[in-house]
Amino acid sequence: MNIILRFVDGCAVAFVAAARRWSRSLAPMASALLAAVLICGAACTATRAAERGGGQIHARIVDDATGATVAARVALTDGSGKAVEVAGEHPHVDCLNKRWCYVGGEFTAVLPSGDVMLEIRRGIETRPFVATLRANSRGPAPEKTFRLQRWFDRRKAGFVAGDIHAHLPVPAEARFHMEVEDLDTQVLLHMADSVSELPTNALFTGKLDEHSTPEQQIFVGQEVREWHMGHLTLLGLKELVPGYPDMGGGLEYWRSVPHLDLTPAARATRAQGGMIAWSHLCSLPGAESPVLAALGLLDAIELVTWNDPTTLPNHLAPWQESGFSQAEFPVMRALDLYYTLLNAGFRLPVAAGTDKFFEDIPLGSNRTYAHTGSVTGFDAWLAAIKAGRSFVTNGPILEFEVDNHRSGDVIEFNGSRQVRVRAKARSILPFAMIEIIHNGRSVAHRTVYGLEPVDGLYTMEVDTAVRIDESSWLAARVAEHPDIRRPILPRGLSVFAHTSPIYFLDHGKPVREGASIAYLQKYVRGLLHWLDGQPDFLRASDRAAAREAAEQALAYYERL
Repeated sequence: MNIILRFVDGCAVAFVAAARRWSRSLAPMASALLAAVLICGAACTATRAAERGGGQIHARIVDDATGATVAARVALTDGSGKAVEVAGEHPHVDCLNKRWCYVGGEFTAVLPSGDVMLEIRRGIETRPFVATLRANSRGPAPEKTFRLQRWFDRRKAGFVAGDIHAHLPVPAEARFHMEVEDLDTQVLLHMADSVSELPTNALFTGKLDEHSTPEQQIFVGQEVREWHMGHLTLLGLKELVPGYPDMGGGLEYWRSVPHLDLTPAARATRAQGGMIAWSHLCSLPGAESPVLAALGLLDAIELVTWNDPTTLPNHLAPWQESGFSQAEFPVMRALDLYYTLLNAGFRLPVAAGTDKFFEDIPLGSNRTYAHTGSVTGFDAWLAAIKAGRSFVTNGPILEFEVDNHRSGDVIEFNGSRQVRVRAKARSILPFAMIEIIHNGRSVAHRTVYGLEPVDGLYTMEVDTAVRIDESSWLAARVAEHPDIRRPILPRGLSVFAHTSPIYFLDHGKPVREGASIAYLQKYVRGLLHWLDGQPDFLRASDRAAAREAAEQALAYYERL
């Protein structure tokens, strides 16, 4: 009997959802008739639920301060751990080992008998709401109002938050995702692929997408993909960069296609006044990353996008094809490679995105906060990232200052100097360590494993004095110790945050660390070694241009 009831109940819910869709195109009289059917269907559903001890619930989600209805994601779980679906059509996402339903501020659900766990989340600046529900099996479905409390207001603090790298959903759908995840800006990327064409590819306009609002602004940019050289995120383009009809290089176990040189794409973006970010350094450092840095063709580094920057990348072509042994040229984590670039004198800010294609990660799960002051919007966000006034995070909000200076500041001094460094991290997700990084080395930290939240927030601070005797950079980070990782987020990500650096330059001279410069020389020599093997390029001129660019980069590093 229970099996039959579940089947009837499921049919009723499916019919109600389908009927709602069909009713939009029916004549008024037919719609009225259909409305009566819907009422009967809902009554049937409620009756079946009542017979098995459950019932319906209708709920509103509101901002506690304003009382305004807000979009959010909702996870309902029964006593056996099974997800309970919210009624109607809505997007879904998997995160924190739960199946979430995106709702526009109100939802209805048919609850089974017994206790049902409800969790509501909205981005990372709002405290999660958790409650135990029990359906009323007798009488009308109860009306519930759930109030969400914001613990951090980025706009009051002068920040704009956005995701710098995703491919789906398309803009018309992405705006709702942004409302749910409390995002201001979203970059969706055109990505040429002869095997699987993305719907986003047809939506590039060279300006803000028509589905943007003052609160949610969407821009379609371009990703150029080369599986040996690396990937580039091209932002603020007025026109798509030509010459990249497909991915380059392929993956030997997947596809093998001719290679492409990235430097023309970077130069074409620069000619349009656009911004060039190195895509997902965490997963694909690429053979040309130090080349573009040396040629002044990089504006930012995506420090966290696809996977965890505290682990080794999953594409190792620069090391595998370098001609060096691991003892001579060891593989680096994204964090360490980023620090190596900073130690060679490059002032490269951080950025972050999700590389979203599927339901495996929410938009903005990795996001970039850029300090724009009183100005808001996509252009201000992009300019602030480029200026280094940014931090990246998948949970913690990082506050960081050195002698009252913020990320992106460049301070000249003479001789030596002692500075006061303060960092504070607050998060709705658990973390265990906050650190101060000076020229790639941790010089102060606080570690508390099993840190308990207070009023729903995990909080740590570090306040220390640092002696600076040479040109230096300082940054703050939240990162798990590599020996004790707790990857609770999608794609095996641990809780992570990192600021862009503050620079202190002795007599105005750039940072110069010999070991880092020597490493980058080997990196470029490894690229030249690979090019000597005459790999197949789409155009022979591309291979020659790639060699010329690598030789220019090597000469640059040898002069440092």
